[in-house]
Amino acid sequence: MNLQFGSGEYDHLKCKKQTVWETKFSKNSKNMKKLLFIAITLLFTATISAQNVRVARNKIVVDGTEIASIERLGCRAASPQCIHYIRNSEGNLLITVVEMDFSDPTEVTQFNPNGVVRYLRFSFADDGGIAEMLNPAMLNTRPIDVARIVAAARLINDNELNEREVRNFIQAHGTHFSDRERELDRSRIIIHH
Repeated sequence: MNLQFGSGEYDHLKCKKQTVWETKFSKNSKNMKKLLFIAITLLFTATISAQNVRVARNKIVVDGTEIASIERLGCRAASPQCIHYIRNSEGNLLITVVEMDFSDPTEVTQFNPNGVVRYLRFSFADDGGIAEMLNPAMLNTRPIDVARIVAAARLINDNELNEREVRNFIQAHGTHFSDRERELDRSRIIIHH
């Protein structure tokens, strides 16, 4: 059986192959264009909304504007505690951030054999609200770590706490770390002989 293209018998297969390939290519091309558009949009949005946060001489500076002062107590390698005090320009305390930890058996891994959970506890001066979040620092919590969180959440505005953003921050983060710690403490049974 001698089959040749152009004889009419396989012309439709050749056309089908081209059509299928062209369809796949055009679908992939459309998907790639959509993906590229989304990536560029996200990059552009992140660039525009990115804040320049730094700590200079115990001052939190966001996009060139000083928003508060920050002082720390402890926060060294051998320190038993780490506390950051954030104050407005008049020296009034706005936020106290305390580094805390506890052992949770559900968090035990090869890299964390004691199951230590490190978190930051934010206490707000105005209403006494509290929020907790996982500590982003692997070792010592630095003022810049705390400053980035405060700036990203927009907790301070016009030299005072931004009440709406503070409420959002408290609702978003809650106190699930200290709740878990209390839960673990209640579940431990102490037997005295």
